[in-house]
This record gives sequence, C-alpha cells and structure tokens, in this order.
Amino acid sequence: MRSIPKNNQKISIVIPVYNAEKTIVNLVNELITELTPIYPLEIILINDRSRDSSKDVCISLFEKYPSIISFFSLAKNVGEHNAVMAGLNNISGEYAVIMDDDFQNPIQEVKRLIDYAIQTEHDVVYTFYDKKEHSLLRNLGSMFNDKVANLMLGKPNDLYLSSFKIIKNSLVNEIIKYDLPFPYIDGLILRSTENIGKFKVKHEARLEGKSGYTFSKNAGYPSG
Repeated sequence: MRSIPKNNQKISIVIPVYNAEKTIVNLVNELITELTPIYPLEIILINDRSRDSSKDVCISLFEKYPSIISFFSLAKNVGEHNAVMAGLNNISGEYAVIMDDDFQNPIQEVKRLIDYAIQTEHDVVYTFYDKKEHSLLRNLGSMFNDKVANLMLGKPNDLYLSSFKIIKNSLVNEIIKYDLPFPYIDGLILRSTENIGKFKVKHEARLEGKSGYTFSKNAGYPSG
C-alpha cells in the first residue's frame, strides 16, 4: 500500500455535541483513524448540556485519546453558536474545521475540505451540497437565515453559510475577540474577511434520531 505523506499543518476539529450519545463515538474514532496518518490532529468536543449520556461518552473518548481530544462541558445549554465559540477559543491548529456531531458530513469529505483549504489559502471555506439531508423545518430555517445574511451582512447571493466549514487560525483569532453574548459566527467571519472559498461536498442522511438543535437554538446559524 502506498504511504501517505504527513502534512505538517495541525488541524483542529471543533464539534459542538448535543444529545449525540449514539453518533459521537464512531465519528471521533473514524476522524482519528482517517486523519492522524495525514495531519497533526486535535479534536475539541463541546458538550452543550446534553440531556442524554453524551457527557459520559465524551469523557470516555477523552480518556481513550488524551493526546488528541480536549473536552469541555458547558454549565447550561447555550446553543450551537456559543458552543462553537467555546471550541474556537481553545484550538491550537493552523486550521479549524467546524462540523456537526451527527455523521452527515462523511470523513472523506472532511479530508477533501482540509486539502482544498490548504491548497487555496482562503481564510475560510464554506461547504455546499447538491442535496441537503436535513428535515424540512431545518432547511426552512437555513433559507431564512441565508436571506437575512444577504440583507444585513452583504453576503454574496451564491454563498451558502454552512456550519461545516474550515477557518484559518488568523481568522479564528479575529472571531474570538468578540466577547459579548449571542455570537453569530458567520457574521463575525463576513465582517472580517472577503477571502472566502466554496467547496461542494456530499451530505448524508442522519444515522441516528434527529438533530438536537432546534430552529430556535440554531437561529442565525444554518446547520449542515
């Protein structure tokens, strides 16, 4: 088998975790199996006060991979934006991938996204899909948020603000300067850079249950 050369740029993967006890173990195991042969890797798990056993599951993962995983458990449920912000405040990689906890973004697509970002040197690369495998309510929420961003933030019409994206460390440092309540990650990105890329990826159906983040918890943050 042909060996894959190691890339020396460290990758941080930020995963907000909410009621993901049935998916997070396999997701983390696959990320580590597939990515550590290629990149120096860290995974930041942020438990957003899950109602299931996600906290215990994440602690077990941290104990299994202490050199790769950092785990933080929030004192209250604060929503996806705040959970992501907590993760971004604790990265050490040259690039930060933000992704959901539900396995709808295949690991192969994570690898492709990282490679594309490194090659193109965009400050941020947003993913987009031919078809999203979200519920109707969640897709409607994404459409609403997209239109608001067009009007309020001057977002290009052809840019989809997906939660599955990769951000350069230099841009992360600008984002985390925001220290007020209710951060809107994509708004902070759009006000900080115009060096934005787009990358098409596959989007798969959720393997277990339904999204833990409701429209109200996702307000301003289209997931996927």
